[in-house]
This record gives sequence, structure tokens and C-alpha cells, in this order.
Amino acid sequence: MTTSHVGHAQFSLPNDFGQSNSVDPPRNVSRYGSFETTSVTSPLNGRTLFTIASSTVHDRSMDASASAQRVEARAEEIHDRLWLAITRFKDPQTLVVEVSQLNNVTIIVARDEEFTRPLVLVSVTDLDADFNGKPIETLAAEWRSILQQELEEGVNQFSVDALSRYLGKLAQTVLGLMAATGMIFLGKYSISRRQAILRQRKQGFNESTAANGRSAGQLDGRTEPQSNPFQGSPEEQFAAERTQLLQRLRRTFKLEQQLGLFNLLQWLLFWLLILIWYWGIFWFVSNTPGLLQYKASVLGLPIELLGIWFLTGLTIRISLRLIDRLKMTWENYNFVNFIDLGDTQRRKLRTSTIAGAVKGLVTVLIATTGLLWILRVLGIPTGSILAIGGLLGLAVSFGSQSLVKDLVNGVLILAEDQYAIGDVIDLGRVSGLVENLNLRITQLRSGDGELITIPNSAITEVKNLTRTWSRVNFSIDVAYQTDPEKALSVLREVAQELYHDPEWHDKILDLPEVLGIDSVSHSGMTITTWIQTVPIQQWAVGREFRLRVRKALEANGIKIGIPQQTHVLDSSPIDLADGKYQTEMPSEELP
Repeated sequence: MTTSHVGHAQFSLPNDFGQSNSVDPPRNVSRYGSFETTSVTSPLNGRTLFTIASSTVHDRSMDASASAQRVEARAEEIHDRLWLAITRFKDPQTLVVEVSQLNNVTIIVARDEEFTRPLVLVSVTDLDADFNGKPIETLAAEWRSILQQELEEGVNQFSVDALSRYLGKLAQTVLGLMAATGMIFLGKYSISRRQAILRQRKQGFNESTAANGRSAGQLDGRTEPQSNPFQGSPEEQFAAERTQLLQRLRRTFKLEQQLGLFNLLQWLLFWLLILIWYWGIFWFVSNTPGLLQYKASVLGLPIELLGIWFLTGLTIRISLRLIDRLKMTWENYNFVNFIDLGDTQRRKLRTSTIAGAVKGLVTVLIATTGLLWILRVLGIPTGSILAIGGLLGLAVSFGSQSLVKDLVNGVLILAEDQYAIGDVIDLGRVSGLVENLNLRITQLRSGDGELITIPNSAITEVKNLTRTWSRVNFSIDVAYQTDPEKALSVLREVAQELYHDPEWHDKILDLPEVLGIDSVSHSGMTITTWIQTVPIQQWAVGREFRLRVRKALEANGIKIGIPQQTHVLDSSPIDLADGKYQTEMPSEELP
């Protein structure tokens, strides 16, 4: 059928979408030797209408393909003309879609009573007929029927009645989304208030423990006065601080468990909010005229990225929860029958240290894996990114060698169990209670209450004063005239009484050992005693033992050694009148 109106043949669009200098065709283009094919999609719902074909274009750069029509550009032009026809024509009753001829080329055009000049929708070429295996007339009739149905459906969707019904449904959906969002935010606010209370309890507990040595029960409102365990010498402070640190870690761990549960609820509510709004967006795209074609896109890449994000976060939370469970199992399991891991307190403090470091490492590894997964989904080559990241890491390592040394030494400290949180250590220049330990730094609390931060790379020699067991190394000088057997007997008796005292027995691991006389000098006889104690109790046991030794020596009439010195007084000769004589004074020994 030939119309009396002049039609317009198809020309490729000048737009170039990043395909310059490309030898391979785009993903939506298939190449079959001398021709390439692609699908024409509906501007209404994105479904495939039919397949067109064009001559193969090996070089898709803008200059090279100017004289050759690319098949993807032709499909895009058909798509745009269909959208123009849908928005232009208003009455489906007067809409006419027909096959026509223009310059011996079969074309399909559309018009109505208002727009009588035909709009060329698509031209049917010999390559189209060859690929589809049908004569041009037959193929044109099929395409005309498809386009007629597509345009009628589009015109009906954009009618006033259809838009009114759509706006009503949209308003109801938006109101529902807003109501659901309000309820979720109300729930998140309630959880946030509870989290704030728990954080305040945690902070108040830490502050009260550090300042006044109060127990965890005072945090709940009990204000009975208690003795301050941080009074006394630095050694006593270390022991009291270590006990308080363990109590604080236990209480903090319980609070962190509750906070972790509320954080999980917050996280789930956040994802529920995302799910609700994602459904709202999907409904909007699926029911909005002209946006239905993007329905597959909404269900494709975005939901895949959100899924990766969700799985990454869920994996991190499950991993951290498993680490906490393993930590509790390790603390509660009895290893005495298999291997001696030191005192119970130190084992718990060490597991807390390792658990914190492992949590940070696992979080980084899982987050990095999720990021690489997202980059791969986006089509970004992860191999190149890893190579660039490796080069950047190498460059950073040269500029921050001390940081690398800190991390390496931190790993060795944890792996070799040189010390852990709660240990009292001596680093030579400084000493104190280990309050914090990670892969980069170690923080000590000195006897004067100072918080000392030391990079792990600066730690070369460590004296751990509380590893597994401790010792009281007591030496005393008794007077030289003292009966040695009596002195040794008195010290052994004092040591046994201290060991069998119920108040001190649990703090002493073995019967104290009086080694004997280590030296004999002008100061007297030096007698050495060793007392093996549980970790960090050596100072308290040593003070009690010295007090008892002092009383026992006095009760048995044993005097401590006094350094002996000898002074010799010598006079010079004296001349009197004409005679000469010399007076000598005997030497005198002074104590």
C-alpha cells in the first residue's frame, strides 16, 4: 500500500555510547559473518518485539562508522520513534499502522486523525528478511501487527482515565510506605534509647571502676561504701587494677552482648526499610507508563548489589558472634588435664585480647571480599584493581615502615603470647599493667596512674611479671654472731605458718623454700627464701612474709646484720722544750 504522504527513511543516530575503536560488538549484538542482529524492545515494558539485522561494522568508532549504520543504533532509533508515537497519538480508534513504500524500501508508518503526516517507525530491509527467513512482504505484515498492538496498548496506558487510576494507586502506595517507614523509625528510636542507656551504664561502670574501684553492683544504684583497692604501693595497685580489669571486662562483655543484640535488631530494621522501599520503587516502575521497560533493570543489577551488601553484613555479624561464642567456650573449658595455660584470669584476659584482634581482621577480610564481588558484578576487572592496590600498598609500606613493623610485632606478640591484657610487664624504660593491646600499640597503666602508649615496634625486651606464676625473692642479713641453724629454723617456721594460713594458702602455689646462706660478709649472713605465688600476688605475699619475719626475729632475739667498719687513730711525734719524745696511742676498733 502506498500513501500520498512523503515518508522519512531511517538514519543512524549520531549518539555514541562509548563504543569507539571497538572491534567486538556490544553484548546485545550478535554477529553472523557479514551481518549483525539485535532485538527491538518495547518502550512500555522492555519485552522483545522483533529482531532486526544490519551489515557488520568492524570498527565502531564515530569516524569509521559514520558511513555505516550500526545495528544497535538502528534499534535505538526504532525504540525512540515508538516512544514518540505512543506519546503523540491520543485516540486508539483513529490510529492507523500500515506498510508503505519509500524509494523502493518497505517501511511501516503510523498516523491518526490529528497527526495525518505518517511517522516512519521502521524500514524492512533485505538483511531483515534474510535473517528472519521470510519474504519482505510477509515480515513487514508481521511487524505491522506487532507495532499496531504495541501502539494501541501504549495509547491506552497514557489515556486520562488510566492515568487517574494510576495516580490513585500511587497515592495509596506512598501512604502505605510512609506509614511503614514511620513504624520502623519508631522501632529504631526505641531501640536507640535502650542502646543509649546501656552505653551510659558501660561508661559509668568503667569510670567508677577506674576512679573508685567500685563493684559492678554499684552501677545499679547500690552505693554502699567499699574500700579503695587502688590505695597502697604500685605493686598493690597493679594487683587491684588487674582484678578490677577482669571484672570490668566481664561486665563490659555482657553489656556488649546486649548492645550487639540491639545492633542486630537495628540492622534488620534498616534492611526491612530498604526492602519496603525497594518494593515501592519496583511497584512504581512496574505500573508507571513508560517505566515498565526498566522493570528487568530494577530486578537485575540493583537487587544483586543489595544482596551482596546484605550477605556481607550478615556474614560479618555471624562471624563476630561465632568468635564471641568460641571465646566463651575457650574461657569456660577446663584445659588442666591437657596443658597448663596459666591462671584462669590471665587466660580470660588473653582470649579477650586475641578475640578483639581476630574480629578486626575478619571484618576487614569479609568487607574486602564483598567489595571485590561488587566490582566484579559492575564489570570492573578485579585483577587490575588488585594489582593497583598491591602497588599502592607497596608504596605506602615504604612510606610507613614503622606502621608495618608495629603490625608485624603485634602479630608476633599475640602469637607467641608474650603478654596480654591484664599482665604486669616491665619493658625496661616503663612498666605497668597492660590495659589495651592491639596489632599497633600497647597501653600500660603505671603505678602513678599514667596511661603509657607504646608502639609495638619499640618493644624489644619484655619482662612479664605475671605469666603463669610469680615469685617472692626475699633475702635478709642476720648478725654474724647468730646461730645459723637457729636463723634458718626460724625462717622455715615462719614460711610454713604463712603457707598453712587459710587466708594466704590459696595465693601460694607451693611450700616456701628457704634456700640457705647465700653469702657471709662483714654485714652478716645473707639468707634467701623463695615463695612461689599465683600471678600478681607476689607483692602482697612478700609484704606479709616480711612482716612475720620481722616479728619472729624479734621474738627469738635474732638481730639483723650491721655493716662492720674499723677505724685506726695514729698520732704524730710531739717536741717539748729541748727534749724529744714520742707518744703512741693504741689503735681503737669502732663498730
